[in-house]
This record gives sequence, structure tokens and C-alpha cells, in this order.
Amino acid sequence: MRNRTITGIKNFDAVIDGGIPSGNQVALAGGPGAGKTLFSFEYLYNNAKAGNNALYFSLEETSDMIIENAKAAYSDFTDIDELIKDNKLIIYGFEKTEKYLNKDNGDGGYSFNEFVSGIIELINNYNIKAFVLDSITVIKLIIEDTLTYRRLTMELIKQLREKGVTSLITMEVSSANRENIKFKPEFFVFDGIISLYLEGEGNNRVPILEVIKMRGTYHSFNSIPYDIKNDGIQLLELPKLKD
Repeated sequence: MRNRTITGIKNFDAVIDGGIPSGNQVALAGGPGAGKTLFSFEYLYNNAKAGNNALYFSLEETSDMIIENAKAAYSDFTDIDELIKDNKLIIYGFEKTEKYLNKDNGDGGYSFNEFVSGIIELINNYNIKAFVLDSITVIKLIIEDTLTYRRLTMELIKQLREKGVTSLITMEVSSANRENIKFKPEFFVFDGIISLYLEGEGNNRVPILEVIKMRGTYHSFNSIPYDIKNDGIQLLELPKLKD
């Protein structure tokens, strides 16, 4: 039986029968406001506390913004600064990651190779076990050719698997509503897909989590509402997996 990497998110590990199979590369897909960044941060925070060195690699927000937003949402996480100081929780924001995307050989390939090499170097230097890339959609904006983007995405996933890290890689989808979400072919090169979306309208929208696939484990296919509280995300239902 494969080892598991816990997320520590209340009720979520039970939904995937005990945690993400270690070494899986999981797409965390959702529209704006669905909670991808907070879900990702809590995954890393809980792993850092459990002794698994964790790396947040963002192409969208600065390190200060990531930390400030996490503290504002999760006021009970009072040891964030201590984990960062001890190099248990590594935050690489846009001010540090943009350098990996500055060079280009004309089709985005060289710049992406620099980017992958930078991630692997950090994983080696800090002995990273839990990793988040937020978000790979930025790479898609740089690489206009679809086949090149998919090939290089597969190379990133391959190298992360070889390092044995368990990753969440966030991806933007075109809608925050489930009925309008379409999963493109590149999603299915990942070992798992977790979809976050909103149901309802206006002030009555409810955040929903759905596991589309997760290799190496049983998992629920139910749509599960969740809430974001001071002490973390909590799934509000716990479906039965097996008889």
C-alpha cells in the first residue's frame, strides 16, 4: 500500500481514503474566488507542522502578499512566521520567481526550462516533500502553442515525480460555476484533479469541492460544500467511501 501525504484539511483526507498518495501530482482547479490559494497554503502549512518541508512557488503574488493573506484568513495559525524562519515552510513569491521566466528562445521553451530547473533546485536545497505551484496558468499565457505547453507540463510533472514530492498545482478555469467548467486534455496528465467551484448566486454562493480523479486511492465522487474558518478549511459533509 502506498504511503500517504496528509493535507490536514478537516474531513478532506477521509474523502480520499487517508490522504494524497505520496508522489502524486495533483491539479487544483477552480475559478476566481473559489479558494485555491487558501487550500494550497493550508496543505503546506499542515505538512510543515508535521515535519514535511513545504515549498510555495507563486507566479502571481509576492511573498508578503501570500503570508499576509494567509494570516488574515487563518488567524489561528499563529506559528507561520516560526515555520518560515526554521525553513520548514518556504515561500517563494513573484518577486523571487519571475527571474525564472525572463529568458525565452522564441517559443517559451527555454524560459520554461529555467523555471523547472529553479523549482528542482529549491526542492533539493530544502529537502522539500510537499510542493505547491500557483499557478501553471501563467505558463500557459507565456507559451502560446498548445502542444508545447502540454509537452512542457508533462516534463514538469515527470521531474516532480522523480523527486518524490507530493504537489498541488493550481489551474484557473473559465468559470467559478460547475456547469460551465470544462476540463481540457492537459488536466489528465496529472495524477489527480480536485475541483473547487461555487454554487448559487450573489451572496448565497456556497463553495464546493469535488475530487474528479485521484490515482492510487479510493475517493468520493460527491460534491461537498466547505467553509473557510480561522482554524482552516472544513468540509461540511463526509460521504461514505466503501461499504
